[in-house]
Amino acid sequence: GCMERLVALSVVLLISGLAYALFLIFSPQNMKDIAVSDQPARDLKTVFQKSIEGSYELTISEEEINAYIAQTLAMQQKGLCEKFASLEKVLVRLEKDRAEVTMVRKVAGLDLTISMWCKVSQTENERGEIQTHVDFDGGPLSFAPGIARGGRFGKLVVPQGFLLLVRSSFEALAAQYPEELRLGFEEMVRIRMEDGALVLDPRHQPSSSTLGF
Repeated sequence: GCMERLVALSVVLLISGLAYALFLIFSPQNMKDIAVSDQPARDLKTVFQKSIEGSYELTISEEEINAYIAQTLAMQQKGLCEKFASLEKVLVRLEKDRAEVTMVRKVAGLDLTISMWCKVSQTENERGEIQTHVDFDGGPLSFAPGIARGGRFGKLVVPQGFLLLVRSSFEALAAQYPEELRLGFEEMVRIRMEDGALVLDPRHQPSSSTLGF
């Protein structure tokens, strides 16, 4: 009857949806828009340190960040896929107010990608002290505005909670750059992400409250 046809249709739609999701997961995302370079990159630790010591604003391009990662990253796979996958490269896409870090893995001769979005939020208290927080948030999902997008498995955009499946891989990546992260984020007063660039400013600026307004 009608109920049987409705159930059958629901099963077909569910299977089709799962098949399409798997297709997206195993399709690497398009990374042609990410700026890369074969030229040697500056030592970002030195660049950050000089900016802090000289107290001047610093702009690092997306191209330079990716070149630095390419020449310094120890290409080792970590996490659940360690036994059957190899880490080929890591690319950073800088956008307005957020960055996307993408890992490219080789599995059975195929390129697979996973990515994580992150954004920097800063708050200033009444004493002018700025607190910096890094959130793994790429903005709301288009089909569920109340849920934050966390990253992409292939071309499939996934909610924040799915990042738990790949968290160890990104933690292992961050562990290779402790000094760069300390100088570039913990020691900088103001941090801004723009299309294709990361802007860092170590200068302490008076807040409106300290001016008496």
